[in-house]
Amino acid sequence: MDRRASRLNRTGLTLLGLVLLVAGGTGLALGLGAFGGGRSSQPVLSDRTRQFASDHGWYWPVVAAVAFVLALLGLLWLLRQGRSHRIRGLSMEPDDDAGTTHLSSRAVSDALENEIEEYPGVGRARARVMGSDKRPKLLLNVAYGERADLAGLRSRIAGDAVPRMCGALERDSLPAIVKLRLVPTKETRTVA
Repeated sequence: MDRRASRLNRTGLTLLGLVLLVAGGTGLALGLGAFGGGRSSQPVLSDRTRQFASDHGWYWPVVAAVAFVLALLGLLWLLRQGRSHRIRGLSMEPDDDAGTTHLSSRAVSDALENEIEEYPGVGRARARVMGSDKRPKLLLNVAYGERADLAGLRSRIAGDAVPRMCGALERDSLPAIVKLRLVPTKETRTVA
């Protein structure tokens, strides 16, 4: 999930949570008599609302339909959150006569992570193969220390690691997004 969608999700959930918190707190306070004893013993719906609902037979079915649609939208949103664009495997040599070899994308990304973590100054590398079987993409996050040679690190990733992965996947090229992140070393943390 990209940052914009994550930020939108967090903002929406925060606003929804605040609205529900205020509504629940108000209902609880009303029920406990915080706004007067007379209000706590009154029905939830006013006489006017109950009269309107009894006069119009469509009222409760519409309320139920709206609640159902909102619940369905919430469920779809929840299922979408768990969906990843990560692919599980890649097909190699897709040939009807010779057959197809399937390669786990996790195995490929683990090998790439292990290789990059061996580079001088790299603390941690995380790789994910995204997209589709026919058009895979690489998302690579690399955390490096202050003593790492950034130009050398970028050069080795672009010149060695990614081309080696392309060769393993039998592809001419592989679109890649590489995010490099500077992390303080332990010596710097203790001094500061």
